[in-house]
Amino acid sequence: MTLPCFCMRESERLHTLVFDLDDTLYPEREYVFSGFRTVDEWLVAERGVKGFIAQAEALFAAGGRGQIFDEALAALGVREDGLVGRLVAVYRGHRPAIDLPAESAAILAAARGRYRLALLSDGILEVQKRKASALGVSRWIDVQVFSDQWGREAWKPSERPFREVMRQLPGSPAGYVYIADNPRKDFIAPRALGWRTVRFRRAGGEHAAYVGSAAEAAEAEVASMADLRAWLEL
Repeated sequence: MTLPCFCMRESERLHTLVFDLDDTLYPEREYVFSGFRTVDEWLVAERGVKGFIAQAEALFAAGGRGQIFDEALAALGVREDGLVGRLVAVYRGHRPAIDLPAESAAILAAARGRYRLALLSDGILEVQKRKASALGVSRWIDVQVFSDQWGREAWKPSERPFREVMRQLPGSPAGYVYIADNPRKDFIAPRALGWRTVRFRRAGGEHAAYVGSAAEAAEAEVASMADLRAWLEL
């Protein structure tokens, strides 16, 4: 955990906490496993195919990404034109069975009276909206910005979603802090805009092992919401 000096001039006091969603407010693998369960149920009901979930979870645990459905079906001896595309639609369209971790709920509750709170997330628009709804983040977070509402060109590292947060919640740039997990794209735009940045390096997270360059790095790094609360002095 890297915790820099929190000393700030009055004009730079934090006023807005902006959270990423996947692997920040909750472990993204929980969404993945929820999707696998839904696909498994669909295959049993619609094709009489059993065993998908065991194959998919094993492939995911081994680091497989992108071709999991293809490889799981191949391992089960299932060949059907267009089936993978159908399963992707089932996966993306499912209502996720995911919960907001207690430590995330606690920090949002503690921060709400002191800071303005926002969510800023990449990903397919309706998928991300369903995740946020399932997690119940609107209980604490009033402003939710999903970059895909402007199309993929507005995904991070585009400045557009960050500027949208600033439009809806105006303030001095140094008063915003973005808390996210992926240095490849998450901190480039907010740093350019003068925001503060914190990397949430969740154990087992998709990008936890990524080191990155100095240009990609966040100002601070935490491994838990308890660490983040210490950094924020909550």
